[in-house]
Amino acid sequence: MTERTFEKSERTLARGIMPWHVSLIALGGIIGSCYFLGLGFTYSDMGPGAVLIAYIIAGITIYGVMQSFAELLVNIPRRGSFVSYTREFMGDTASVGIGWAFWANWVCYIPSEALASAVFMNYFITLPFENELWSTFVWGIIALAILTAVNLYHVKWFGHIESVMAIAKILAIIVFSICAIGIWLGLIGGDLHPFTQEGGSIGTQIVLGGEGSIAEKLFPAGGFIILTYMIWTLVNFQGSEIVGLSAAETQDPATNVPLACRRVAYRIILIYIIPVFLLTLIVPYAEASLDESIFAYTLGAYGLRWAAGLFTFIILIAAFSCANSGFYGTVRALYGLSVEGMAPKFLSNLNRFSVPQNATLFTIIPIWFVFLLGFASDYLGFWGEGGLPLYAALLSISGFTGTLCWVGIIWSQITFRKKLKARGYDPEEILTVKSRWFPGLAYFSIIIQILAMILLVFEEGGMMVVIISAFAIFSPMIVYKIQKSRGKIRTMVSLGADETTFDQKYPPINK
Repeated sequence: MTERTFEKSERTLARGIMPWHVSLIALGGIIGSCYFLGLGFTYSDMGPGAVLIAYIIAGITIYGVMQSFAELLVNIPRRGSFVSYTREFMGDTASVGIGWAFWANWVCYIPSEALASAVFMNYFITLPFENELWSTFVWGIIALAILTAVNLYHVKWFGHIESVMAIAKILAIIVFSICAIGIWLGLIGGDLHPFTQEGGSIGTQIVLGGEGSIAEKLFPAGGFIILTYMIWTLVNFQGSEIVGLSAAETQDPATNVPLACRRVAYRIILIYIIPVFLLTLIVPYAEASLDESIFAYTLGAYGLRWAAGLFTFIILIAAFSCANSGFYGTVRALYGLSVEGMAPKFLSNLNRFSVPQNATLFTIIPIWFVFLLGFASDYLGFWGEGGLPLYAALLSISGFTGTLCWVGIIWSQITFRKKLKARGYDPEEILTVKSRWFPGLAYFSIIIQILAMILLVFEEGGMMVVIISAFAIFSPMIVYKIQKSRGKIRTMVSLGADETTFDQKYPPINK
């Protein structure tokens, strides 16, 4: 590892994110358009039993990630967030690969969310152009312009905006859950239910009806698909790490960050697992697809026509919110790479709002480029016939690189514990915040994620996703090694007044 020296910096990220923002920001990143659209894909391919178990396993896995992250964030507070921890506990080169892959992931994914916002805006207002394509283009430009402005201004406004959008998405899911319970009990949906042609309570008619054994009905594609599709399930939780990236700008992080990490895990159960369970009770998996929101389709099938407009609007919010929180997160990761000396120094400069302006512009420019390039090559085809596999590929790449980031977080925490013991400390006594159920939960989470990344190659198009992801991971590592051999790597790391390193806080105990 490169020998580094540290200095204290007078300027650092502003703590403008309020306590009530923290959990909502994390949820805002998690509940993206891929949840409202991607769930239809996983449900249709996996079946009711498999998709429910997959979400439960993914929820437990993310809980493990957030527990590990909370322990690191509070006991070794750093602005670079997971980038700082992977550098300290996994080495410079690995941290470069993980950090830049996280950045490239969102640079490629955010334009698709901006286009999704534009497509859904056309549902409500089509601008007066002869070709609807131009209307979509203009709405996409507006979405990216708002995204740029929000992330260049005071971080408090980012917290306000993202929190409001998160609340809207949560309310929509609550509305669906209430309606789904009413449908299942026979209180909503008319005299005859569309999938059973019977009235009254649905009971188990949909999930267990028809021919075949119970196992065949619950797991029509077998049980192994739970693991081979785990990347697709995990990508629905992408963005949960943003609560950690926002830690440097959170008021009273020692209290609010671990609390938010725990609450996000609980809310995953309410926001993901319960709605998915209700969905399996009222709509057959064969009816699900990636063509539209499975929530809107289901409620519309039972006569609740207003649901189509509501969920189209919610998907619009979800697309912009996911892009917004993802953009925030990747800028902070790039800022972290810079302050750790693994990206150009100018990227850590702050504007008068104490926002990393150069890192923001460095990120938004390629996002605009990808958007314009995609539009020029009829990128909007991903929302039309034959184009959805591209959207699926983008989610797969995002899932792969994002999962790698989570693996890095857990591995850093495991190494942190080992180094503490090697230096003579008892983690149970010295740590302010401790991850729950360590080490079992940590190892379970890391094994599930590594298996998911490996098994992705067995899915259609999975090998290409892995190759693209590998390029995003290893090319920055190669560049870093070359620059390091030429002596071009900065060794001075600038720390904020409330930051510390592992070596500074936990020196070896003299025996």
